[in-house]
Amino acid sequence: MRGITIKTCLAIYFLILAIGSNSFAQDVGDTTDLNTEELEEKLLESIEDENIDETTVLDFLETLKRNPYNLNEVSEQELQNIPFINAIIANRIVEYRKKSGRFNSKRELLRVEGITDELYENIKVYLIVPRSTTDYVIGETGITEPEKVRLSKGLVERFDLRYRARFIQDLQTKAGFLDSSKYLGSKAKIYNQLNFRYNFPDVKFQGNLTIEKDPGETDLNDFSSYGIMMSDYKWINKVIAGDYTLNFGQGLSMWSSLSFSKGVNTVNGLKKRGRETNLYTSVTEVQFFRGGLADLQFGKFNFIGYFSLQSLSASIDTLFDGVTSFKTDGYFRTESEKNKKNAVDETLFGGRLVYKTDGLMLGATYWNSRFSKDLVPDSTRELYDLKGKKANVIGLDYDYVFENINLYGEISRSQSGSVAYISALQMNFLKIADVVFSYRNYPEDFSPVHSYAFGEKSGDSKNETGFYAGITAKPLKGLRIAAYYDIFKFPYRSFFQPTSISGNELLANIEWRAGKGLELYLRYKNENKGLSRTITDEFGRDIKRIDNRNKLNVRIGFNYEVSKTIRLRSRYEYVFVDYDLFGGDNKGFLFFSDIRIIPITGLALETRLTFFQTDSYDSRVYQFENDIKGLFTNVALFGKGTRWFLLAKYKLLDFLELQGKYSVSYIDGATSIGSGNDEIKGDINNKLNLGLEILF
Repeated sequence: MRGITIKTCLAIYFLILAIGSNSFAQDVGDTTDLNTEELEEKLLESIEDENIDETTVLDFLETLKRNPYNLNEVSEQELQNIPFINAIIANRIVEYRKKSGRFNSKRELLRVEGITDELYENIKVYLIVPRSTTDYVIGETGITEPEKVRLSKGLVERFDLRYRARFIQDLQTKAGFLDSSKYLGSKAKIYNQLNFRYNFPDVKFQGNLTIEKDPGETDLNDFSSYGIMMSDYKWINKVIAGDYTLNFGQGLSMWSSLSFSKGVNTVNGLKKRGRETNLYTSVTEVQFFRGGLADLQFGKFNFIGYFSLQSLSASIDTLFDGVTSFKTDGYFRTESEKNKKNAVDETLFGGRLVYKTDGLMLGATYWNSRFSKDLVPDSTRELYDLKGKKANVIGLDYDYVFENINLYGEISRSQSGSVAYISALQMNFLKIADVVFSYRNYPEDFSPVHSYAFGEKSGDSKNETGFYAGITAKPLKGLRIAAYYDIFKFPYRSFFQPTSISGNELLANIEWRAGKGLELYLRYKNENKGLSRTITDEFGRDIKRIDNRNKLNVRIGFNYEVSKTIRLRSRYEYVFVDYDLFGGDNKGFLFFSDIRIIPITGLALETRLTFFQTDSYDSRVYQFENDIKGLFTNVALFGKGTRWFLLAKYKLLDFLELQGKYSVSYIDGATSIGSGNDEIKGDINNKLNLGLEILF
């Protein structure tokens, strides 16, 4: 291991532990810890793609955390925006409030049927009782204060202003920067955002301005996003001018944000939930609309109308002057990539009508889209991809709650005339168990351009059928067992899969709160899926054949909150990949141990040491890492080596916080890391992340 020895790492760990052991925090009433990265990791860990930007989901969670719902005013629909709260629990919370008159503290939620100690701990960070004198909050850097203070701080009363800046840079130079004809800009990734809220007694305003450049891009505002929103004024729910998101039903007709998928939240994770309309504040360059919308409420009816004129990046076929594929990674570092920027315009308009009554929600969605250039996808890749300039969708969705049963789903018709649907039945059995069953059918010629429904191929809602069953059981106090089984099929061939393939996936997760602050867990996951492989036949020719790939993951670990200032974690994970027909079996493992401490009030430190070894990229192991504000790093580790990081967050002033993270990976015996323009010579890959946040 280069640069640092195991003994040195262990010495640092025990030194930090010794410092932290002198800084135990006092419990004051019912204290909510705002350091929620473990909850966020559970929601995001199913995304096994290090290239996906999770900032959309993180911004959603962070907004909820910074602006918690008033427990005495929040609606059933808003409660379902909170992870881990389903429609049944949301209905019971509102019914309890009607009967009791009001909540006097958050802890009163434990009197609601179905809310266990574990569920309460997961959701209380997103809720507040403004007049409570018993609820306290502890920030990420250890500062404790009455929770009601969170809603009254500001330059002036009811005003909330946040400025956030990030500077991120790989310390090793990639090949693209060594050749002046490749990456044209600097190595740094630079982000700036200004976000404000102003709450009048009868109306609320929110505004946002975000600019960002990626490594290799030349302009500081290579990407910019902006918008302003007025909300909660009489019959106006929201009016937005600028950039916004639309998330309707179960994502078949319209869903513009990344969302949770299969994971340890085996029951509630299936259902799409999110604010239907919202101001866009993230930096994912393809998951929003630009224009305006009005969200209006008339009694039990809710009407949403929207218009968007958005420029999209794409590859253009110069012969036909048509779009062969859209560019969605957001990188414009080379001349070739810059030529694809804003290559085609999309004009979209539509509306949505929702009817809500006790326990029932019915929604209807329609939108029509026109592109400035024809879409001419390669027919050898996807026969049923969208073609031409026009697209439209009409869909119906439903959500019905009756006592301990929730029935929900959506049916949608695209411009091709093809109809797709998903339906689910969820049931709650007191405090013992929740179960869900769901069936989905997305035909191969269902080709919407703004769909993100649940499935094995999240974000590609076509050519898939599947049945999903999930359960979460709490047979004993402190013991939680979660499992799902998903069987799926891709009925029609594609470019990468020349014939129909099928598969199944099983996950079982056991969590046991063995003592105060100590949680043990064991996870088993097994996935079988058909896969097209290129093999060499007896004549030396490369040919494609379908093989079955089986991937087994076993994870065991613990989280131990020694005190409010010290948290320890360790994990071991084993992965084994085997093929039925043509060989290529491989395996890998990962082990990490980390510690998070608050040595002095206002300063939080976290460090992790990871050992990993895999036979190939095929058996890579993922780990989520806490990061500076607004980021959550998802690292794919393969080969043999070590990785460690040190993260610091320091609240210098009441309104000013500084953050920094240094991370480094060592790959034993490697002469280079990465490929193409992203290749790094040598066996080290290290990065520095710096962040600043001013919050009034």
